[in-house]
Amino acid sequence: MEPLAHEGLARLLQLDESLQTPCIVFRNDFESSADLKSGGTIKIGKSLDLPPRPLGLDSSKAPYLHLSDEIAILDNAHSLDPIKLIEIASCFRSEAGYSRLIYAPAVEPSDMPILAYLGVDVFDDLNVELRSATGWALDGGSWTKSKMKVKDLQSQNQEELNRWILKIRNSIMNGTLRELVETTSLHNPRVSQILHHSTPLLIDKGARRNIPIRANNLSLSHPSVIDFQQRLSDYVPPAEQMVLLVLPCSARKPYFKSSSHKRFYNTIREVDNYLNLHIISITSPLGLVPRELEFCYPAAHYDIAVTGEWNASEIQMMREQFSRLEPEKHYSKAVVHAGSSSEIVTELLNERGLPTFNTESKKPSSFEGLDDLQEAVRTALEGLPHLNSKDRAKGEALGLAKFQYGKLSSFLTSSEIGGRMPYKLKCSNLASISPTVGGFGLTLAGAEAYIDNGGPSVVAEDFKLVGDLFAVGVKSYDGYWVIGDQVAIKQKGKITGIGIAKMNPEEMLSMKRGLAVEVRHHA
Repeated sequence: MEPLAHEGLARLLQLDESLQTPCIVFRNDFESSADLKSGGTIKIGKSLDLPPRPLGLDSSKAPYLHLSDEIAILDNAHSLDPIKLIEIASCFRSEAGYSRLIYAPAVEPSDMPILAYLGVDVFDDLNVELRSATGWALDGGSWTKSKMKVKDLQSQNQEELNRWILKIRNSIMNGTLRELVETTSLHNPRVSQILHHSTPLLIDKGARRNIPIRANNLSLSHPSVIDFQQRLSDYVPPAEQMVLLVLPCSARKPYFKSSSHKRFYNTIREVDNYLNLHIISITSPLGLVPRELEFCYPAAHYDIAVTGEWNASEIQMMREQFSRLEPEKHYSKAVVHAGSSSEIVTELLNERGLPTFNTESKKPSSFEGLDDLQEAVRTALEGLPHLNSKDRAKGEALGLAKFQYGKLSSFLTSSEIGGRMPYKLKCSNLASISPTVGGFGLTLAGAEAYIDNGGPSVVAEDFKLVGDLFAVGVKSYDGYWVIGDQVAIKQKGKITGIGIAKMNPEEMLSMKRGLAVEVRHHA
């Protein structure tokens, strides 16, 4: 059993040369119990003993997972209350472990993507068998009443089910399972409910996996989006009483690489004391993205169709973000140069009582728009004390470090900070900007300081670490992380590597195969 990919709580597992999960087991893969003490067997590559308790138990009573040595059965997943299902899903792996497959019998095909997203590995065709007998045809996970005579409707539906589960597997591998779940939620109210209630769980279990997001209206509740906004709650600008400059986002990520933002920056650099400007880009679904966080996930990893219009939910999201940021406390003035979004942003800033200049430019990157920007910036900066490049860099580093490492950031914020954004910022010999990491990438010295400050580490077996660390080489771990976080590697009490976690802590210990840490630096 080898994990190949993760998304949400979903796992793409390689069970043997030709079998991956999530997978479908068919009626002929079941064998009844010879005695009444066991639940029989199920064939998933090989025969696995089912739990001794029968299927179809009362879904309102614990336990909800029934365990055998190699498989766990989730009772009545098709009828569980959405909130109860999320509650149970939060304990899937603590109860079943990572070495057991989780099996949900007799569920609707349209429920399979969301259940896979929550950690279910195995499904069956029992629902298909029932639907086929009553004349229903499966099409892309949904049922339609068959109006044509089909010689063998069940076989046709089974083939369609195989295509459907293959689509789910491919979605996990490509990082698009969330999109598939959102699509199915549009015509399945139950899936929509489950998706709505799952956000806190998915944030807790890991939302920083650098998976590209093709955003839509449902993305306002995307776990990675909410995680970004929550971590932004304690954010403070690089210096006190700066001028806030609000710019539109761009199709290219990070924004500062785009042609429009290069024009903006070259324009404001001609203004005296331009270092006292703090650029924040406005975008849906993220809301506010400070310049120093443009490398961070998912600010550099999303795409969305730009219409120039903001719906009520997006406006309320922006209002809440400004409420948490409290710009009236941190900035002296604001300049809004955000094209079609300028009026909305100006209104929200006025609600906060912050003096605001709106350039009212409909084409922000045009020659006329750039002239308007320069004039507004020059007016807003007039009379403010000068900010030197060293203090500015230090302030940006502090904001980025706190965003990335939270309460554990003091090992970076107390170091000697130098360089400049976006590529040259360093924290002594501990960390430097890394697009791969999405912010500060730690050196070996930084890894040691991180551990001393409470950061997570993996204890590996005694061998020469020359490449990545695989699960078979993991002995134990300290601390907690989610997939996508940086973890240090220790051998015989010494730091021998630092890299990006590709498994959760418990999974590393349970698995005997699969990539555990993608190592960036070796001793």
